[in-house]
Amino acid sequence: MLPVAFCERMRSLLGDEEYDKFINSFGETTERYHALRINTVKASDDISDRLRNIGISISGDDNSGSNAAQIQVPWEKNGYYYEGDVAPGKSPYHEAGLYYIQEPSAMAPVHYLDPKPGEKILDLCAAPGGKSTQIAVRMSGSGILVTNEINRDRARILSLNIERLGITNALVLNETPENLANVFEGYFDKILVDAPCSGEGMFRKNENASSEWSPENVELCGIRQKEILDAAARMLLPGGRLVFSTCTFAPTENEESICRFLSGHPDYHVADIQMFDGMDHGRSEWISDKCIQECGLSQEQESSIRAEVKKSVRLWPHKLRGEGHFLCVLERDGELIDRTKDNYVPGGRNLAAKKEIQKLFWDFAGESLSFADEKEKVLTSGLRLDGTLFMFGEQLYICDSKMPGIHGLKCMRPGLHLGTIKKDRFEPSHALALAIKKEDAKNTISFAEDSNEIRQYLNGQTVKCSKDAPKGWTVVCVDDYSIGWAKQAGGVLKNHYPKGLRINY
Repeated sequence: MLPVAFCERMRSLLGDEEYDKFINSFGETTERYHALRINTVKASDDISDRLRNIGISISGDDNSGSNAAQIQVPWEKNGYYYEGDVAPGKSPYHEAGLYYIQEPSAMAPVHYLDPKPGEKILDLCAAPGGKSTQIAVRMSGSGILVTNEINRDRARILSLNIERLGITNALVLNETPENLANVFEGYFDKILVDAPCSGEGMFRKNENASSEWSPENVELCGIRQKEILDAAARMLLPGGRLVFSTCTFAPTENEESICRFLSGHPDYHVADIQMFDGMDHGRSEWISDKCIQECGLSQEQESSIRAEVKKSVRLWPHKLRGEGHFLCVLERDGELIDRTKDNYVPGGRNLAAKKEIQKLFWDFAGESLSFADEKEKVLTSGLRLDGTLFMFGEQLYICDSKMPGIHGLKCMRPGLHLGTIKKDRFEPSHALALAIKKEDAKNTISFAEDSNEIRQYLNGQTVKCSKDAPKGWTVVCVDDYSIGWAKQAGGVLKNHYPKGLRINY
């Protein structure tokens, strides 16, 4: 049951004819759209064959007669629709991080952020991690991704998804936007603000979203969004790009948030962008007189800002294959400075671990990992281990030498977690297993996606293997994709899959 006040507002905004089409999209018989995004950080070219085995076609040559244009999410080259009776979240491929299940409309903001390798990018309101991992794939492991979530429980989920997809260049934080702005002022090339909102665009997917909705919450979200955007504005370099997005229909949280932002930040403008079929421009006529008055705009300023806001984008559930979404691409005036050679590191550089601790890791690496260039610390797959090794509690991490320092920040994951130092030995982390590929490990064992062995492993059980298998640390794979560690001895794989991630099939 949709809230009455919500329905009344939407009817007054849309008019009877369009409102009827809009509200009909919420009917029980209306098709819902499901999608996933291939993680090309891990997945290889044969992924379409693998996914077809679990009922997902992404190539357009399946027996149903579908074609690739119908299957692919238009604004995400790695995004694909799948049928609702398929359950990709239950496959071991999901645990191996080969894909991320993501609502199709939610993939659009990162398309317009346009991340590139080598850039410094912030995802300010990042949990559960769909957009952060989408950004990371575009960055191809090069550059610095700072991904933040203010709620600690949700930040843990964010951190786990960064780990599952094998992301190596992310700093995961649990900070307020205001604190981040004090540390990272004028630092980022690009910023994504997928802002907290009333969630109206998720009413079709989540029954709780409509039961928790209220007009008062819509107003509160609009206020909070202003604070978040003000903090984000401080952190963007001149010439940089800031994408604001929500999953709500409310003008208070969409067009009016952009109006408030532009009125307070005259050095920003809305970028001209190319839209996809089914997308609509923002409704600048929905900006209320109250908002204009609160912003203190003259008639000329009002006209200018309304023209800018019209360049924002609305995604409607009755017009395209996805849920409700809003986005606006903002750019800061000026020319973007190439700071790739800049030695400035916010928070100072992370202090390298003691030599004896680093030696424990490199002894393990020499025994267990395969290098294409051992001197340059490049693994067979091309993954580089030439960054700074440093301690975070009892945990050993590696990050780019220019990764921001974590001192004074609430940090969940400062780079790639290599493992744990236990007295005089090193124990590899689950994150390391997910980050490397089969060819990077000297000892591996692979099980089929539908095998009993892989399900036993993910359940935490010991798994039998050949008695001739090499002893020691072994990377367990599902169809040659790394999924975790085990230790082989006497024809048995001692399970090191994390207890908190184990699955009962």
